[in-house]
Amino acid sequence: MKEKLNIVYWQQRWGKLPVTAVIVAFLLALVWIGYGLGNWRVHYLEDQADHHQQRIDTLYNEIERLEYQQHILRVELDIEKAANTSLQQEMAMAQDENFALRRDITFYQKIMAPELEAEGVIIESLELKPNFTPGHFHFSLALVQLERQRNAVNGEVSITLNGRLNGAQQSYNLLDLAHMPDNERSFSMRYFTVLAGDFMVPEGFVPERIDVRVQLSRGNQRILENSFFWSRLLQRRQGSELEQLGLDDNT
Repeated sequence: MKEKLNIVYWQQRWGKLPVTAVIVAFLLALVWIGYGLGNWRVHYLEDQADHHQQRIDTLYNEIERLEYQQHILRVELDIEKAANTSLQQEMAMAQDENFALRRDITFYQKIMAPELEAEGVIIESLELKPNFTPGHFHFSLALVQLERQRNAVNGEVSITLNGRLNGAQQSYNLLDLAHMPDNERSFSMRYFTVLAGDFMVPEGFVPERIDVRVQLSRGNQRILENSFFWSRLLQRRQGSELEQLGLDDNT
């Protein structure tokens, strides 16, 4: 067996030239196989390198896109900050102008109608809105503070509904008709407050006027009063609804 592994044995049996040719062919085959494997490995590595390079290029493009978006967002944020600052300044100026106008209103109101203002507080508005049920209404009373004050303004509101019942004068406490508890009839406000509720008009009663009385808890002139005619309140509401319908039709 060991003799078959000896080259001399095969040279003696087959001759030197055939054995040498076989050995050379075997070595050439090994070289060719090695070259092929190496060439395949090179192509494989080149493909991997191209793939990684494409991935790197994609990541660089993504980074550039994100940096561009970040720059755009930073610019937009700066613009928003500048606009917000400008808007706050405009709002502050408008608020100052508003309070200046309120002071002027307060000054002239004290001269022309002192009963409509007390401690810088006025009855801004009284709105009346019919509900779906006949004889059922919703009211909303707004009180506004015309002057800046550090302390809150406290007071109590009473509303009287005047009219006729069976041809005779009759008055009702509107807040009682609205079943409003006592704690909701008082207020503590800065700048403004709203008192609202729903009430049912007594059967057979014909409303004519609503008297509002506000009693403040401090100050020399503690009583604030104003009267509103029932028909005008409803006409004002109908006019607002017609105006709103006109705006809706135009849109």
